[in-house]
Amino acid sequence: MADECTVRKAVRADCKDIWEMFLQLQAIENIPPEQAKLSKETLQRDGFDCSPPLFHCFVAEFRGVVIGYTLYSYQYSAYEGGLEMRVSNLFVKEVYRCKGVGKLLFEALIEKAKQQKTVGIEWMVLNWNRTAIKFYENFGAQDLTITEKVHAFRISLSE
Repeated sequence: MADECTVRKAVRADCKDIWEMFLQLQAIENIPPEQAKLSKETLQRDGFDCSPPLFHCFVAEFRGVVIGYTLYSYQYSAYEGGLEMRVSNLFVKEVYRCKGVGKLLFEALIEKAKQQKTVGIEWMVLNWNRTAIKFYENFGAQDLTITEKVHAFRISLSE
């Protein structure tokens, strides 16, 4: 199936599909719908209507239907001394999982990170999501909670 998929840079018209998949991801992560702060309009504004965009996105298509996405941005890594890719989401619709689509999306991220000469790629995975953890370990990713003994923190400033 993956050989029939294409991965491409998202365009503004993809925002509805991306947002719907984001809501599916929230449900999987047990985040109540009323806590969703992201909207189609926010995606359009922040990814396609501002310059520079606040995020970038790839989508996976199968027979003209968007079936997955990955959303990413860049940050400076003082630790590594260079630009680093920060992945916010990687999601594939349930019926298309374990068919190589996630691998195609992640490979697109790696290729883009190399093109941008980044020092690395970082992301978070929920500790109970063993499938995702194994997926990333197959790429050679290190769990920083173990190797660097770090914990991720966040202060939410949005209402």
